[in-house]
Amino acid sequence: MAPALPVPLARAAALARRAAWSLGPLRVPPPPPLPRGRPIRVGFVVCEPGKWGLGSLVAALDATPGFEVRMYPALSDAGLRLPRARRAATFRENRAYFGDIAPIGADLYDPATDRMAPPGTIGCDIAFLQQPWGMRDLPRRLAGRLRTAYVHYGMPVIANDWMQFGLRDFHPWLWRHFVPTETHAAAMAARPGPRPPHVVVTGHPKFDAYLAPAPARETGPWPGPPGRRRVIFAPHHGLDAGSLGLGTFAWSGEAMLELARAHPDIDFLLRPHPLMETGLARAGLMDPAGWAAYRRGWAALPNGALSEGGGYMAAFRTSDALVTDSGSFLAEYLPTGCPVIRLEREGAAPLNTFGESLAPGFYRTDTRAGLARFFERVVRRGDDPLAPARAAAAARLTPFARPAAETIVENLLVSRDGSRCD
Repeated sequence: MAPALPVPLARAAALARRAAWSLGPLRVPPPPPLPRGRPIRVGFVVCEPGKWGLGSLVAALDATPGFEVRMYPALSDAGLRLPRARRAATFRENRAYFGDIAPIGADLYDPATDRMAPPGTIGCDIAFLQQPWGMRDLPRRLAGRLRTAYVHYGMPVIANDWMQFGLRDFHPWLWRHFVPTETHAAAMAARPGPRPPHVVVTGHPKFDAYLAPAPARETGPWPGPPGRRRVIFAPHHGLDAGSLGLGTFAWSGEAMLELARAHPDIDFLLRPHPLMETGLARAGLMDPAGWAAYRRGWAALPNGALSEGGGYMAAFRTSDALVTDSGSFLAEYLPTGCPVIRLEREGAAPLNTFGESLAPGFYRTDTRAGLARFFERVVRRGDDPLAPARAAAAARLTPFARPAAETIVENLLVSRDGSRCD
């Protein structure tokens, strides 16, 4: 097994490796056989609690004889860029979160020595990778030794083919790429370039949460009693010129804080993207100290609260409206049936074909005045003419009459027992 490398050296090695690989052809080796006579060991290589959405899949695997589930905590690319002390603290927090979901198989980072473990540390038969960021060439490095699988960490609604299925050292090397709809599968098949990996349409496991009864409104991270109206503000980190350009915080950050102050009878929850601090700093809008002060100001409001990291479905399902410039949240919130106010800005990446099919259900604005008007009409007065359009859009998110997790588990079992899919 290769030695563990200090983080700076490991990052430099990854850049050199990908540069060298870019000059050669793609030769994907066949996957190794799945075991018989013992459980299939399924690992989840994870790095960001705020993007975790496969809880239903872990539960389905645990409930199915023949599987053994383990977590392999790592660090995201953003985590690897942090100063050493903060990097170590972030990893320990992430490890504790994922360790509560399933037993730890092995750590892929050692906070005591600040070293990254080699891929051989991953001791499973099938490894689900949470995201490319921080493991962008991991499928290629694992190819031929174990089978890698991927479920996009969000619901792809933004036109960004490169990130969603075009990373040369990631997507073509996957053994399985489980996608949410036939529309997404068709987009992958139509894209020029290397042949896509084996794609299976399953629905997205994130929406499995909506198959269970909604939690009581007494639960969730809300500051007031359950009878009050509740609004989630979920800003995106894409603020600088090199990003998707979705973020509107330059005008919406203060506008939403003003709405919260002006409406003490309504509860507000700030749920920022996990990379919000980085995005603000890159765009020159706010340094880390300024972002910390903004968050403190929000949390200090008698009708304000802050939610970072971990799950958010309980907050979604106990709320009454979402205000966001994010991508995936536009889709993930629709099954609540509650209004979505989409914040926009000129030059942002457009919606993809699937995202456009959902757009008739969104109230859309790119100004503070427009936000104020929609807030007054839709949130305060309850005048919601787009409710039928949202219901139609929500139906597109769950194409099958069964949980996505069950479909994925079935595919894994068929693959072991023999199938044309191998």
